[in-house]
Amino acid sequence: MNENKNNLNNNILITGGAGYIGSCLALYLKKKYRITILDKKQSKNLIINTCNLLDLKKLNHILNKDKPKLIIHLAAQSLVDETINKKKYYQNNILATKNLITAMKNHNLTNLIFSSTAAVYKYSGKILSENDTIQPKSTYAKTKLKCEKIIKDSKINSIILRFFNVCSSLKVNNKIIGEFHNPETHLIPTIVYKNLLQKKFYIYGNNYKTQDGTCIRDYIHIKDICSAIDKSINYLFRNNKKFQIINIGSSSRNTNLETLQEIEKITKIKNIYTIEDRRKGDVDLLVCSNSKAKKLLNWQPKNSAIKKIIKDEILWVKHLIKNKQFRKFKNYL
Repeated sequence: MNENKNNLNNNILITGGAGYIGSCLALYLKKKYRITILDKKQSKNLIINTCNLLDLKKLNHILNKDKPKLIIHLAAQSLVDETINKKKYYQNNILATKNLITAMKNHNLTNLIFSSTAAVYKYSGKILSENDTIQPKSTYAKTKLKCEKIIKDSKINSIILRFFNVCSSLKVNNKIIGEFHNPETHLIPTIVYKNLLQKKFYIYGNNYKTQDGTCIRDYIHIKDICSAIDKSINYLFRNNKKFQIINIGSSSRNTNLETLQEIEKITKIKNIYTIEDRRKGDVDLLVCSNSKAKKLLNWQPKNSAIKKIIKDEILWVKHLIKNKQFRKFKNYL
């Protein structure tokens, strides 16, 4: 109780706080810390300080006013889509991160948590650890890696969290928040939504080197992501002049077909789908070792069993449908 009271004196600033992870994180942390949310767009669920990180003058003003003890940097051009202008990735990822570091140094702010991605690793067909070879393919992943280097070179007390496949929804005090991208491109929100509405979807490739021919992925529940960030906050508050890179995933292995079958078992609704040719860039296996997170942060992925992920995603989809919020998809989904 006393620890929570002390924590409430610490202001945590979340960039990209109107997004999926940011809005869930704000809800998760708000009873423990004073939360300031910064985003270039507004949210009907949260009070937002509207600021584009490219606007250094406004960013400096907000940091001077709020004086956060720690910043969680989630803001990014995050859709892995090579049709997006590369200049947008550079501005919204690299330049925005440079501005944030500059503003932090201007105000002697020293604690930073940065959300990076599993996409920075070279494909190996093995479980990925933090020491494995780096070879990003997409523009998104290349800019995330550049941001990691900028943060490391800054000498700011920081943790880089490399997220694997974040999914599902978070419910706190009868308030539910989940993934609502436009368009939606991720597997679990797509297939749960389409299963419940009995709409057709597509699985790309059934000739991968896996037990049923479909991709294996490491899915992590949003609640476990929030918990990992919370543990990272504690780590940075206890340790000064540190730089850590940590994988955050469940280390579980679920093929696309296994995930579909689990959804059918839970909803009792038959999936409607066809198998299409595999997509360029998709790999057989993308799974992490999370042993460093367990050891260094004393963290466990307690909510990331595939049944739990699916059940919480179903709750979110039903909430969306009830509120007449309908997901949009690219024509290939």
